[in-house]
Amino acid sequence: MSYGNRKPHFVLVPLFAQGHMIPMIDLARLLALQGVAVSVMTTPQNTARFKAVIDRANAAGLLIRFIELRFPCAEAGLPEGCECYDHVPSLELYKNFYEGLSLLREPLLLYLRQQCPKPSCIISDASTPWTREIARELRVPRYVYHAPSCFFLLCTRNVGKHKPGADAFERLLVPDLPHEVEVVRGQALGLFDYPGIEKLRDEVAEAESTADGLVMNSFRELETAFIDSYQKDLEKKVWAIGPVCLSNKETGDKFTRGNKMNVDENYIRNWLDAKETASVIYVSFGSIASHSASHLIEIGLGLEASKRPFVWVIRDKEMRPEVARFLSEGFEERTKGLILRGWAPQVLILSHPSVGGFMTHCGWNSTLEAVSVGVPMLTWAHFFDQFLNEKLVVEILRIGVALKANTSIVYMADDAEGLITREDVEKAVTELLEGAEAEERRKRAKELAAKAKESMEGGSSCEDLRFMIRHALELTDEASDA
Repeated sequence: MSYGNRKPHFVLVPLFAQGHMIPMIDLARLLALQGVAVSVMTTPQNTARFKAVIDRANAAGLLIRFIELRFPCAEAGLPEGCECYDHVPSLELYKNFYEGLSLLREPLLLYLRQQCPKPSCIISDASTPWTREIARELRVPRYVYHAPSCFFLLCTRNVGKHKPGADAFERLLVPDLPHEVEVVRGQALGLFDYPGIEKLRDEVAEAESTADGLVMNSFRELETAFIDSYQKDLEKKVWAIGPVCLSNKETGDKFTRGNKMNVDENYIRNWLDAKETASVIYVSFGSIASHSASHLIEIGLGLEASKRPFVWVIRDKEMRPEVARFLSEGFEERTKGLILRGWAPQVLILSHPSVGGFMTHCGWNSTLEAVSVGVPMLTWAHFFDQFLNEKLVVEILRIGVALKANTSIVYMADDAEGLITREDVEKAVTELLEGAEAEERRKRAKELAAKAKESMEGGSSCEDLRFMIRHALELTDEASDA
């Protein structure tokens, strides 16, 4: 895009969580590809996580830099080094984490006042409502970036307006929705509709109501009716600019996206290359969810019983003695599986032709990554927006199978027991991969993947990104003339 003699400068303010930072870094790349200079607020630990990605972008001539600030752990009552949401040791300390994040307001404002070119726009995660004051002082437009699906945002908004006092386990139809969707009330709460964070909830709502627009990691062909309804309800422009994971064109970008791996890239690729097309189940539940030893063992036994090859990601903190013992007793040798401990290059794995299904928690990033490569999903939601994402995948898009349909649980703790069995896993894997319905499901998934790619290559998402940039620059010009 041509911007005359000026150089647009967008500032991105993420929530420091893997599921929020990864798409924000992808958004930074997309903006830089449009000729925008981009600054991303970060902290030392988060810089280390994404340095390789930014170095690759800079080497390719893209103008992306970090604004590295010290995270005030001690001031917020957090353990030293707790700079990422994923590292918060207990539910009780999440409120402290948000308070620590808000303490970055003054350091960020001081930094931005000294920048040349000055910021043209701020795009801030919905979890950082304090950026509205920075945008006001700098007289620049501000967009709110929403990490969840628009379907989730619309459902929770509608349920909250019409059924605010419903019992947590009451089943109800979501009001004013273009599709008939039944939910458990406690599974349709907004991200901040929880006791103890009412002040943050109100600040987030105020920040959204005063924003100059909303940015979504989605694409119109996926959520057309929900984007249109949400935009109409809020009376604000919604820019759907995803799936941003498709900005990772090179293998190196897919591999370094996120944490460092414990296994060589070629080892994973060679293992997948040896498997038949669409035969492998990829199993991963994101960076936050954690499971009891019994649940992990049931998953393992169910995968074994399915007689399907699989790639199974087990987080380091889940490797309890019982799990380690189970795995060491010949599990890998007698199954067709590959177990990855810690972090896995998810986009790289999902995009391999041998992967035919994805057992997932239905986090929105994981969901979009599967959609973008046409891989059907075996869903097991754990908390927050995941329950409604599961509804979208299984009931509306019809590209997934629920591991436990119609569950009423509203939060799956890491010590939960007896929620799934090996029989559940075996049955769901078989349903996902075998039979006429499975073939139709794969066909729908591939059609959505083609639309996702088209949206990012000159289609609706590419247009929304360009319109969003121009809209921000027009608002900046108006503020300068005022």
